[in-house]
Amino acid sequence: MALYDFGNDVNIGFVLAYFRSFAVPQISNALLASGEITHSPGKRSTDIGIVVYEIITHGFDSERGRTLVSLLRRVHAGVPGTDDDFLYVLISLLIAPLRWLDSHGWRAVEPTERAAAHRFFFELGQRIGLETIPTSFNEAAVFFDDYEALHVAPSAAGIARTTSALPAFTTRLPHLVRRWDREILGALIGDVRVSAALGLPTPSRGLTAAVHALLKVRNLRTAHSAPLELPIFTSGAATTIYPSGYRLSEIGPPESRR
Repeated sequence: MALYDFGNDVNIGFVLAYFRSFAVPQISNALLASGEITHSPGKRSTDIGIVVYEIITHGFDSERGRTLVSLLRRVHAGVPGTDDDFLYVLISLLIAPLRWLDSHGWRAVEPTERAAAHRFFFELGQRIGLETIPTSFNEAAVFFDDYEALHVAPSAAGIARTTSALPAFTTRLPHLVRRWDREILGALIGDVRVSAALGLPTPSRGLTAAVHALLKVRNLRTAHSAPLELPIFTSGAATTIYPSGYRLSEIGPPESRR
């Protein structure tokens, strides 16, 4: 699901989850205190994706999987926040991609795929030490919505984090539309309350319609194209942040590495 059928869409969902966390003031303040997003915003976004895709690719009990779960435990131990804050960040990586697929996927998500996605993040939450984790996708969605209803709000830290991280999003866009990066991000998020908390302008109806039209054209092409033969993720592959490829020892903030 994440590596083949919905590879690009799941990746978009992870990016949207990354930005949504900035709409929660206490999370943005904790990230501001760590300093990592200010100094290397693109690295944190890339590292989150690498951690999740590495575990999806190799499994929790592989050497690489165990190494990255251990890294996550060390990172969480050094960041202030409540159990609900940590759970929200985890659950957002489940809910944001699946809701994106429900709205913009090239085909419907199968019940087994939805259950498998929940099972993956349930297992990840257990392994990093979260005590109370929703036991189904529907329960996770309720927690996600309730948490955002209570905590999403504009903040100086959230707007600053969005501004710092925006270039990592902008570089993913075609050059011709990069001038509208903030409006496009708002259109992709699709939630005016979250966009306002991030300091993003409300996208015009025309831009939103154009984005949705392009997604529909893309979906038609995907539906009539041959399935991917290679996964969208390869361990150690070069990225913008790691132009020569990466080693697991480079992932995460310096103070969390061993």
